[in-house]
Amino acid sequence: MNKVVLSMLALFLIMRTVKAQKTDFVIHTDINTGGIQKIMHKNDKHKMNWVFATDGSELEWFTSEFAWGLGFITIEKAGKEETYKWISISNISVKEGKTIYTYNFPDFKMNITRSFNNEGELIENFNVENTSSSDLKVVDMGIYTPLKDWYAGGAEVCMTSRCNVHVWAGGYNSSYVNAIRMGTEAPHLGLVVTDGSIRHYELVNTSTMPRKVAGSNLRGGITLKVEPTTIKPNSSYGLTWKVFWHKGYEDFYAKALANGTVIAEADKYFIPLGETAKLRFKSNKKLENVNCSVEGAPIKFRQTGNLITAEFKAKKTGDKIVTLNYKGKKTVINLYFSLPTKTLLKKRVDFIIDNQQMKDKSDPRYGAYMVYDNEENEIYQNIPFKVDHDEGAERLGMGVAIANWLQQFPNSKKKYRESLEEYYQFVRYKLQTPEYKVYSTVDHTKRHRGYNYPWVAAFYAELYKQTKNPQYIKDCYHTMRKWYKEFGYDFYAICVPIKKSIDYLREAGFNNEADTLLNDYKKVAKEYDKNGINYPSHEVVFEQSIVSPAVNFYLELYHITKDKHYLEEGEKHLAILEAFNGQQPDYHLNEVGIRHWDGYWFGKRQSWGDTMPHYWSALTGRAYIQYYVATGNEDYLRRGKICLENNLCNIRDNGTGAAAYIYPEKVNGVKAEFYDEWANDQDWALFFYLEMNEILKWK
Repeated sequence: MNKVVLSMLALFLIMRTVKAQKTDFVIHTDINTGGIQKIMHKNDKHKMNWVFATDGSELEWFTSEFAWGLGFITIEKAGKEETYKWISISNISVKEGKTIYTYNFPDFKMNITRSFNNEGELIENFNVENTSSSDLKVVDMGIYTPLKDWYAGGAEVCMTSRCNVHVWAGGYNSSYVNAIRMGTEAPHLGLVVTDGSIRHYELVNTSTMPRKVAGSNLRGGITLKVEPTTIKPNSSYGLTWKVFWHKGYEDFYAKALANGTVIAEADKYFIPLGETAKLRFKSNKKLENVNCSVEGAPIKFRQTGNLITAEFKAKKTGDKIVTLNYKGKKTVINLYFSLPTKTLLKKRVDFIIDNQQMKDKSDPRYGAYMVYDNEENEIYQNIPFKVDHDEGAERLGMGVAIANWLQQFPNSKKKYRESLEEYYQFVRYKLQTPEYKVYSTVDHTKRHRGYNYPWVAAFYAELYKQTKNPQYIKDCYHTMRKWYKEFGYDFYAICVPIKKSIDYLREAGFNNEADTLLNDYKKVAKEYDKNGINYPSHEVVFEQSIVSPAVNFYLELYHITKDKHYLEEGEKHLAILEAFNGQQPDYHLNEVGIRHWDGYWFGKRQSWGDTMPHYWSALTGRAYIQYYVATGNEDYLRRGKICLENNLCNIRDNGTGAAAYIYPEKVNGVKAEFYDEWANDQDWALFFYLEMNEILKWK
């Protein structure tokens, strides 16, 4: 029987098998490669395909080799490594309702088996069979799961046809993927590993490795990495997962638990030395042969039925992986132990003032807080010029943070106040024109950018609070008024000092100005009301820091006016904002929003890929804290604190900063998992953390 006839027969059998099963899945499979081209829910009114099209119609370079379920395997033999891709089917068979795709290689076979269980869940097994007479050493293996985490098409398309993908490579029996539709409307897609282990993931968002990329709007194709192993002759090794529909986070974790996943969690993940980590492991049945350890050293735990609890207190700073072992399987929690927070933040403030402020009076940027290169131990001069490495824009966060820090430590040495005064002179008379127009550079020839205005205004508001000098709050007022004149009322800006500007203007006796500015803020809210969740594109088409400004804006207006309209509107956006945040048991990921472009634009290595955590994800934590103050819902207080705390990991023990942490194992084939060497902008997270206690007093 030739291959064409075999393919037609197999297709008929597969279709018959699928129809015989009761499932909500609509699956389209490439009969030549075995890769899944479409994953859809039969009753989805939006007809969303949860995976990228593999015919080049959506991304020119994203072709059939990247389809769901295909992948690669690297074998070491005689000291040499060779990588194989399974893309061309050798045989297809159907047995007992299961479709089996076989790919033959010189020393092994890859068998992919697909079926649906009685609950309508998709079951996929990937099995490597050693057909040689010697050991088969698998040093690397990846399976493509190209879920559509992509902002192309704008917010309207994202709401119905794109998803935020939360990956947890948690070890044997504890790895999962939770894909949430960006508009939060169910159904959503879940995947849990039921046999085998996912150890990490990679991203692919390019056609030419490693540099030619699709840009900021594409997270990329997700590749799940299988635990390496050695396979004996006539033996096999593999992985099985279930794919299912769910209604949201709570339903996802309930179904994962029911499928045998061990759910790990901690009270907090960023833990100052001296505090105790409190840990929990939940299962659907009592686990056997249990032990718990940190870096190989056993720690005490308590087992009560299906729940295991443990506590751990570290002696040194850094990553601490807590491992629960049970009956040949394991799951982990990744914690970060920090210097005491007060000590850490002072070290960062000291480092900025001592190392990152331009001290050369002959340089036109004198007084600026600059990007710092931690490899070269010097200020980065930004030659050749790049906009996201300049002396203004996001770098304003350093001044905002230091001004807030000085409010909390007013008796600090004179050098802090002097440094901040030099920075004020730089911002007011070099970045700004006399008429309060804001630029990113002192020559006023580069970007005139909407984001910059509220950051300058926030700096002035913090200076006023620190000094009570009315000039600073007047500067804040005029900067905001100039912003609205230049950019109108429909800009979704980050870190607008809404409540502070009104409160401080009134405190200083400028009631007419406060009324004028409050009227401006209400005009913005009306524009947001018109847009609803169809957010306009900004520098990225759609992202977490387009949604978070809407939530923060509405909630701050509510705290000023107590008008419930603003609270109700804020709640609509809050649900969409939450969908960006993961709940995995890792300080990089837990309550941290998905962002994947900042490392390229702001980091020294210019790496694409998940920047988690990233300081703008702290905007979500700020929104959660505000919502708690408005409603008393303590779960948002807990989650807000976790978000703000986790973002402090980008501040190192010696006071240096890291522009981003690139989380995946690899991005476009290049090793990742690193803190970028540049200190650039991470101090917004420091500010949001410092500001938290002020917001908690807004009740």
